[in-house]
Amino acid sequence: MKKKNWIPGIILAAVLALTGCGGAAQANNADTGSSSDTQKSEEKIIKIGSPTTDGTQLVENAGLAYRLGYLDEELEKAGYKAQYIGFAQGGTAINEAFASGQLDVAFVGDIPEIIAKSNGLEVELFANLNSEAEMGIVAGKNSGIKKPADLKGKKVVAAYGTVTYVYLNNLLQANGLSLDDVEVINDIANGGTLVASGNADAVVSTGTGVWQMSHSGVGDILTTSQGDADLSSQFFAMGRTNYLKENKVAAEAIIQALQRAKEYITQNPEKAYEALATSDNPKELYENIYPKESGFDNLDPQIKEEQAERMNSLAKFLLENGTISKDIDAKSAINNEYYEEAGKTFTK
Repeated sequence: MKKKNWIPGIILAAVLALTGCGGAAQANNADTGSSSDTQKSEEKIIKIGSPTTDGTQLVENAGLAYRLGYLDEELEKAGYKAQYIGFAQGGTAINEAFASGQLDVAFVGDIPEIIAKSNGLEVELFANLNSEAEMGIVAGKNSGIKKPADLKGKKVVAAYGTVTYVYLNNLLQANGLSLDDVEVINDIANGGTLVASGNADAVVSTGTGVWQMSHSGVGDILTTSQGDADLSSQFFAMGRTNYLKENKVAAEAIIQALQRAKEYITQNPEKAYEALATSDNPKELYENIYPKESGFDNLDPQIKEEQAERMNSLAKFLLENGTISKDIDAKSAINNEYYEEAGKTFTK
């Protein structure tokens, strides 16, 4: 089978989805949903952000809920019309939009929320999108790297202050090494090119990124975090605290959609993979990053206590490395009240 060329922008977008890195906001808007003119005049607009170029390229379980039509359907039933806004620069741009009141809700990774809370931004997490978002490393074919311990003394591409750097740190520690044992190349946008050309030995990326790079000939997958929550990242639905208080039914509608999507993939995994597939990300990718053999509890919209503990550990690492200047208590950033209310109507 002919392999596709590796596209740096796609890999970078996948990493930015998990991070707080980026520049000033450059938003791409997309209005979706259909209803009668009378309904439209009565609907409230809810602005939903995503760390992607196209605002409708939603991440993790939110992406499935959108592809299946559940997200727009549940919001419409609650009297809302979604305006999807893409932020190609990632979490920092999303946090800036929250701070200026230009965004109501966003689907993001764990680092943007930690940075937001550390900076005093009034936002909170109200739903889980994936409690075990896969990370991994691709090693160059001639790098001599066959196991994680072989990373010692090697050049590894990761981005400071992002989930790639966090994953690399945790993986090294789990194998008796530290960041001092490798040479970190802070150029994630060109990571695949650097490894393919032999100018770096390995590159850290998301589950999507490592799959794409391995299938385009950049290198071989060394290891991933699949099945290991402590090495995996997390995705959440985040909203402005005051907005959520004043629009409880909107938060509950989003959770309803997420729950329906989770139930759908549990009952119809093959159809769910097909719904998620695109020309860049085929069905095979989703079969790998959401294996049905592992179940789909990681997509449950309820945020668990252990997720808060993992965020607290992440916050301490970010504080030690100067990414944030003030520690946070993750539990104070989580609000499960909307889930509890929405859960009263879930199918038992």
